Amino acid sequence: MTYISSHFGLHVRDLATARRFYVDQLGLPVLQDTPSMKLLAVRAGDVRLSIFGDRGDASGEGPCQIILATEDLAAAIEELKGRGLSPINPPAEAPGFMKFINILDPDGNRVGIVEYLRDPLAPI
Repeated sequence: MTYISSHFGLHVRDLATARRFYVDQLGLPVLQDTPSMKLLAVRAGDVRLSIFGDRGDASGEGPCQIILATEDLAAAIEELKGRGLSPINPPAEAPGFMKFINILDPDGNRVGIVEYLRDPLAPI
């Protein structure tokens, strides 16, 4: 299976503070701003940076998330299982955006394996 990445996730304690930094101070354009989901996505060149305001949650997971894209999520899941990796969630969907699973790296950082349903760099 070949993976590509043009999408990273960052889990922060305060989304408003992160917005001021990434949008107001760094000047990155907003791709998505969905307060109900505690989500702000910005564009940095050819990379989507999804910023999640959930770091205050007691998830025990690391603050970084690498998101790897595949063209066939079901095949990727089977291949990962064959290599001894188990998803931490059943296959899920961000409606109209992507289908995904997550695994954890040895340090507890989330690695998302996704099949995009639309261009992740297109503004919403």
